[in-house]
Amino acid sequence: MSQTKTPSEIIIDSLVVAYNAQDARAFADHFALDAVHGLLHDNAQQKSREEIYQRYIEVFAMYPENRTEVVHRIVFGNCVIDHEKVTRSKNAEPFDVVAINTLESGFIKRLEFVRT
Repeated sequence: MSQTKTPSEIIIDSLVVAYNAQDARAFADHFALDAVHGLLHDNAQQKSREEIYQRYIEVFAMYPENRTEVVHRIVFGNCVIDHEKVTRSKNAEPFDVVAINTLESGFIKRLEFVRT
């Protein structure tokens, strides 16, 4: 049985594609201009689309083989919560994150990560 994806899921799928392509501009363009991005309950977060863009230019430069795979997804109202497995390089041990995306008006308003 085929399940139709919600508009929020389609946006997050596109975000993952941009991330795996290491396209910092396309990645950042999924966020609201005043979006918040960072670790859950951490004050050292990016607080705008432009700060997110600058952060991912750095991340992709540091980890040119960086990729993520969605392991499990929960869609709850305007939130898309993904359990992801991130691989920094062929030789690095993958690690898990939970990405909590809150969407508003077709953009990600908040993206907060939980890491083990």
